[in-house]
Amino acid sequence: MATKKGTIKSEGYNSLPVIKANKKVWFLNGSLVRIYHLNQSNGIMSVYNITKDQIESCLISDFKNKRERAYTVGQTADLVNRHKKYMPSLMKNGSIPFPTGSQKGGDRGWQVRSYYSESQVREIRDILATRHIGRPRKDKLITNDITPSKQELTRRMGDGILTYTRTEDGRFIPLWSESI
Repeated sequence: MATKKGTIKSEGYNSLPVIKANKKVWFLNGSLVRIYHLNQSNGIMSVYNITKDQIESCLISDFKNKRERAYTVGQTADLVNRHKKYMPSLMKNGSIPFPTGSQKGGDRGWQVRSYYSESQVREIRDILATRHIGRPRKDKLITNDITPSKQELTRRMGDGILTYTRTEDGRFIPLWSESI
């Protein structure tokens, strides 16, 4: 099930639990925000924009429709089936973008939490799916069996349901349903 690099094969990845995003911070229009004040009777809320270091007001319905979940670097590594210590080297060589820090201006620092939005996690998955694992092939084809598919990632983020069906020869194959 687990390989020597700390990654998990597809069969084991599908049986792992859903990774829940942070409940305190979200991404709203590309900025990291935290709820500051909620006025449900008027349908208005105030959010503290960590990236811009200011308090902004918006409708509760707009916030719920436009927000994106925030995942830490460790959670993102688990979602894309990589070890968390491998992520900084991918950032340094420019393969994946740097996360948004939870300091003023979105700065990252020592012992400062950094977050990726759900769209960035999907983008990172797409980038890693195009990278070859192991020795290069002579025919230039990509061999990558540890990066999850889009459906597997969607299920692991909690947006889809994974069900299995049994074939005539007795094997179980996964099916995805993306509407909950």
